[in-house]
Amino acid sequence: MVLVSWCVVSGWRLVPIAAARRAAGFGHRWNRIQVLAVKGRVYLIGAVSGDPDLLNVQAVRVLRAAEVVLHDDLVSPEILELVPASAQVRNVHKLALQTGSLQEKIHSLLISAARDGHKVVRLKSNDTPPAAQSDEEREALAQAGVDFEVISGAESTMGAAAGANSR
Repeated sequence: MVLVSWCVVSGWRLVPIAAARRAAGFGHRWNRIQVLAVKGRVYLIGAVSGDPDLLNVQAVRVLRAAEVVLHDDLVSPEILELVPASAQVRNVHKLALQTGSLQEKIHSLLISAARDGHKVVRLKSNDTPPAAQSDEEREALAQAGVDFEVISGAESTMGAAAGANSR
């Protein structure tokens, strides 16, 4: 799979890399051509209930297409089964055993994976707060210039109601 098939030559004009190499006469020295950066996206998903049947359709779709998943300790194995086997899956709370701030490590992993062009999911075991509410991860992503989207997984009230009905 080729991630970059277009490049910028003399300004902002997009042309295929092979054509740009020929036109510029660079041959094998095509490293002089400015290549567009491939940017990924981070999805912040709340999965409070632990029941994959209570996740909304968008959350399930994003999880099934994820390339990198950073999840909390309390995310259920049933929800993690939605993630493709080819994805990199990490329990972020195991990072706490290492020295340094856990939240800073999470921010660093999210930002670096997105900058590498991956579809990144931060799967939280609590409700993802509304967009107007301040959140450390959102602030870090915004400051780093990383695209992100907040997706409500399943609301805690829905999860509690479903649990009460299952008894």
